[in-house]
Amino acid sequence: MKAFSFWAALIASALILFVVSASAQQPAASRKRVPTLTTDDVYAQRSAPATADATEDPASKTAGAPANGKPVSPEESAWRENVKNARERAKAADRAAEEAELRVTALRNQLGQSGQGPRDRNETATELDSAGQRVIELRAQARDAHESLDKLLEEGRAKGFTETPEPSASKDGKPNIDYYKTKFAELTEKLQTAERRVKLYDDRIREMNQRITINSRTGDNYYIGQLQQLRADAQHDQDQARADLESAQRDLEALKEEARRAGVPPGVFR
Repeated sequence: MKAFSFWAALIASALILFVVSASAQQPAASRKRVPTLTTDDVYAQRSAPATADATEDPASKTAGAPANGKPVSPEESAWRENVKNARERAKAADRAAEEAELRVTALRNQLGQSGQGPRDRNETATELDSAGQRVIELRAQARDAHESLDKLLEEGRAKGFTETPEPSASKDGKPNIDYYKTKFAELTEKLQTAERRVKLYDDRIREMNQRITINSRTGDNYYIGQLQQLRADAQHDQDQARADLESAQRDLEALKEEARRAGVPPGVFR
């Protein structure tokens, strides 16, 4: 399972700095301060994995039962289940945080649109304030989920445990439908994740460009340099997300072709 291993080295996830200049158009009495992430907050995130797959040890999934053919112990079996659940929690936490950040961008764009009355702007600003706080909370939850997963993996490595092996493509001389269903679901998830992240990083790059332009008038070269670094990080991440998107597309096509040659019914991939 290739599973986005590049994310371990690409934690360059600069959260959008949630300051809404358009909110200045609201009546003074009703303005709300949108939560802002400082550059310190952003850089701190670079120490946390971006996805559950980033912490996956490739060697941990290479075998099922021990080489001597003995059955897996109850302890290792329980560990495998815990790791599986921890991976799912980390993936879900990443997805929730990313979707929340995309929602913040949509709200910021909505707030900047013309033709809205004071009431509409106030409602949008209130939702934006709540959404910004939610992103920060979800990012923290994602970091915690990855830390828990890392701890489990380290415990397993220390004891020589291995994760549950993937099903084989064939079973008893016939195509294994479960294998193709599992791989299709896995690759579809990768494709969707990559698509989401391409958009996410595009939003971040646009935000950094806007901030660099605004702050270029202040002469604060240190802060501008930080923004430029965050923009470079986001561009790097976006390039990787696009590469991963293309890889997932190729792998899906290859899987379908493999299944066709093996005589797997097309309905398996619906």
